[in-house]
Amino acid sequence: MSASMMSVFKRCHDVYFFPGSPALQAIVQYPVFVHDCFRVSGNDDYTVMALIQPPQVRRLQMLGTLSLLAIVIGGSVLIFVGANALSGRKEKDELGRARPPGQARFSVGHEWSIQTWIAIVGVAFALLSYGFTEAYVHLFDTWASRQAQHSNGLDYARYLNSQPRAPVVYGLRGFPSFITLRYFLLIMSIIASVGYKFAIVSPDAWIKENFHPRLIEFIKSELSAVKNGSIVSEPEPWINDFPLHDINRAFIHFNQVAQEPRYAANMSLPPNGLAMVGHANCFSTSRADQFYPGDVGTLHTREVILVANGSVGKGDFYMTEDPGDWHRMETTSTNWFDPPRRALVEYRLAEFGSLQIQWAKKPNKSSESWRIPVEHRSLYKMELATAEVRRYVRDQNCRFLPQAALSFLSFSNDTFEKSIAAVMPSWGNITATERFNISDLMPQYGVWLDALVKSPDTTLLSGVSAIIRAVMVSIKTTKLLDSENLKADFLPFGEERVLAPAESFRDAKYPFYVGWRENKNTGCHIGAAIVFIILGCFSIMVGIYRIWLGPPALTSWMGQHVFLAGTEKMALSNKVTGLASGYTVAESDLGKLRLSTRKGGEEDAMLKPSVSSDGQQSDSEETKNKGRTGQ
Repeated sequence: MSASMMSVFKRCHDVYFFPGSPALQAIVQYPVFVHDCFRVSGNDDYTVMALIQPPQVRRLQMLGTLSLLAIVIGGSVLIFVGANALSGRKEKDELGRARPPGQARFSVGHEWSIQTWIAIVGVAFALLSYGFTEAYVHLFDTWASRQAQHSNGLDYARYLNSQPRAPVVYGLRGFPSFITLRYFLLIMSIIASVGYKFAIVSPDAWIKENFHPRLIEFIKSELSAVKNGSIVSEPEPWINDFPLHDINRAFIHFNQVAQEPRYAANMSLPPNGLAMVGHANCFSTSRADQFYPGDVGTLHTREVILVANGSVGKGDFYMTEDPGDWHRMETTSTNWFDPPRRALVEYRLAEFGSLQIQWAKKPNKSSESWRIPVEHRSLYKMELATAEVRRYVRDQNCRFLPQAALSFLSFSNDTFEKSIAAVMPSWGNITATERFNISDLMPQYGVWLDALVKSPDTTLLSGVSAIIRAVMVSIKTTKLLDSENLKADFLPFGEERVLAPAESFRDAKYPFYVGWRENKNTGCHIGAAIVFIILGCFSIMVGIYRIWLGPPALTSWMGQHVFLAGTEKMALSNKVTGLASGYTVAESDLGKLRLSTRKGGEEDAMLKPSVSSDGQQSDSEETKNKGRTGQ
């Protein structure tokens, strides 16, 4: 920069810039907040750049940019955390609602761990701790500056006794209100550093969650009474999935309704049909549990199911002493008829996928030749369909089916044999009848079926259901449905209908779970969220208030007080010698500190060294400036 652009003079190899120079004012775009005469080293480019900084930037630097950012960022993070929790609150029956009352799941980041959210809130409180500490210092310095600008000046002894490092017990010899405020901030910082960890919780949330098909195991059906090789021995579903049970595992009944009581199953009539779904299991000791003890809900799967549709045989039919190709059983229960009487029950497979069941009153007298009319004959046609299957989730498992467990998606319009070929294309040219030799399987379940039908408490409904279940499980035993969970693009029976919102969830990918989930969501106490928002807003307001206050004329920096000690602005008594040890409280009447009362911006508020009439500093003032600039 040439000499024509600014007035420069050299003294002891130091360069001094005079902002008042007309040449310099012509090239500086912003007012320069500097002293009347800044001492700048000849190679100090950073200091030269500081001379032309905009006033807003200079103002923020004097206030402490990092402390302002800390209090604003910390407050913003707390506002985000609180608003994130409050926006996650849902009404009754809405997905995302949480329990117990008083807790809310985060709207954003609810899948993050508790440790992650504790770390986020911890960083926010750490920033606020630093920001509020600096805000306290700023407030104290501003108040002290105004006291020093009064005619009475600032009581320097009380000022020293109010410093954080002052050797006082509490600080009554200083300014008690500020000391109390400092201790209050300290206590609140301790409380916040502990309390925020309890604000973040893992509430139970009512959610919809997609599951990987491999997490659901479908157990192969067996024509035995008890499942072999299971963790806990239990009967096969076809043995004890009774018509009126709400804890069935593989069979869903479509019963005829009685007139009294309304909507109750009619125990004296056969079922309209049955549906057999996969025997699912979601609990395994060989992998991490996907359900927790507190999880309660419904698991939705898309499966190919086996359906037995019933109809009534037309015509007159008779039983004789020779059953022919029928399998005959005699009941011990007498409640099949009114008035009570034992029954003869027969069933046969008329053709592939077609089951006939008939029953008649047992003859009063046995003879070598008899012929009695059949009271009722039912025909059950086996069909395949795709359906959404819903299962209870309880006790970390998904074994049981509710009454309303099915929503049909599509039915096969082909014969049963062609339907099987559509589902199992890997079978190739092997016909379904070769795979399904059901008649050969009857001896395997005949003993168990006889026991079910001949049970003393067996009703007509439960007896017919037992026969249908036995035949259906013999079909499933052949591994008709190796994978009950179908791929989304596999449509064996053509286009599937879209379920109404009342039936299921649209655009859901099977399998999925809907219900209460524990240890899978992160949220916050609602009360704590409100406190976070209030504290965050207050923090930002404190930052704005600091900017409005501006930089104080008197700061707590030791260097400024070293300079003031050698000027007439500070008049100290001989009691100052008592401070030599560093462990003695400043005594009263130590002295006063008085500053000028000029106002008009931070550039006027700053203390300025004097300049001699010829533009040079006095030796004493130069010595003080050297101390301030670190030379």
